[in-house]
Amino acid sequence: MTPSYSVLAVADSESYVKWAARLLDGLPDADARLVIVDSPIRPTADQIRAAVAGTRWADDLPPIRERRSLRSLLEATRPDILLAAATGPVVEQVYATAAGMERRPALVSGLPGVGLPATLRGALHRRFGDAFITHSHHEAQAYAQVYTRRRIPAQILVSRLPLLSSAGPPQQSTAADQVTRLVFAPQAKVPVEPEDRVAILLALDAWVRQDPERTAVVKLRSREGEHETHHERHRYRDLLAGLRAEGRVSERVVEDFGPLSDFLTPGSALVTVSSTAALESLDHGLPTLIISDFGVDERMLNVAFAESGLDRPLAQMVAGDLPFPTARWLADNYFHPLDDRFADDLRLLAARAREDQLPRIAWPSARLGLRRLRAEARAAAPAWVVTAYRRITAPSHLARRHP
Repeated sequence: MTPSYSVLAVADSESYVKWAARLLDGLPDADARLVIVDSPIRPTADQIRAAVAGTRWADDLPPIRERRSLRSLLEATRPDILLAAATGPVVEQVYATAAGMERRPALVSGLPGVGLPATLRGALHRRFGDAFITHSHHEAQAYAQVYTRRRIPAQILVSRLPLLSSAGPPQQSTAADQVTRLVFAPQAKVPVEPEDRVAILLALDAWVRQDPERTAVVKLRSREGEHETHHERHRYRDLLAGLRAEGRVSERVVEDFGPLSDFLTPGSALVTVSSTAALESLDHGLPTLIISDFGVDERMLNVAFAESGLDRPLAQMVAGDLPFPTARWLADNYFHPLDDRFADDLRLLAARAREDQLPRIAWPSARLGLRRLRAEARAAAPAWVVTAYRRITAPSHLARRHP
């Protein structure tokens, strides 16, 4: 198929690389390029390889570009659409780089997974974009309310999470009593307290000890020295090592790495507090449990699953209560039928960019003020500076997801 428009995606972390690679793979009529901007949360080669597994970049990894080279890259490639697949401050910096072009591209961004709750903070970082991508009709409604309240004119698009392959609501393929392996997908931000994280690991161990054929995997997204999108204060690898040294956890509770799809096999079930991994598990027809001991609400970043029927306390998980949602909930939440509307919306944005019909964006420094300076500092600061800043400024409660 001859490409009808061009897209350049700029990503900054492992989760955004994964999202962008799969999103672009689902646009067969687009001339798509993917680059990774150098930043403190830049993924390693192993993380990039896992993120792009199964996409067109699997054998030719996307290049890493210095932040200061983005303008020259934009001038050289002249994309119709610039997809800022990055955390909020970096999105703002990428938009600022493109805004001054004589014929700027359409500015589009989104989040790499479950986007609820919709936050004002995230919207402000992306307020100069032309469009924002959501992944369910519930998300679209929530973000439309936030954008309307702040008078942000960006178009709200509805796509399908590109990591989901089922054409419609998936069917359960593994019964709860057939599960011999639990895959725990941690979320970096929640729960906050280390004792809550220890409780999860001990519950996994309690489930394993009931049957010698059972195993549990703590599926980590980064190895020692690697960075993720969000900072993790109490790492599961450290907690697990401590419990194992004390003899409180069986050797059949292990940590592992790699593409999540490698772990979503028949006979497995997924457990998480809050993670897009839950949707990947459902996509494979596997029992999936949202741990409810710490809450199912905005604070725990899992409000999207509040009415799914997947929430269970750890005690019920240990007892083998591993649920699967109804077809109606699946259709209303992330597993809506596929159609051509999203692709049509992108083609229209691309056409408007080519015809120079997009609104002019003024970027006076007084208007951007401290927000642009913060974005610049975030994109350029060494990793140790960012880590120190996070530790000093970390609030007692939890910040929102994907700021």
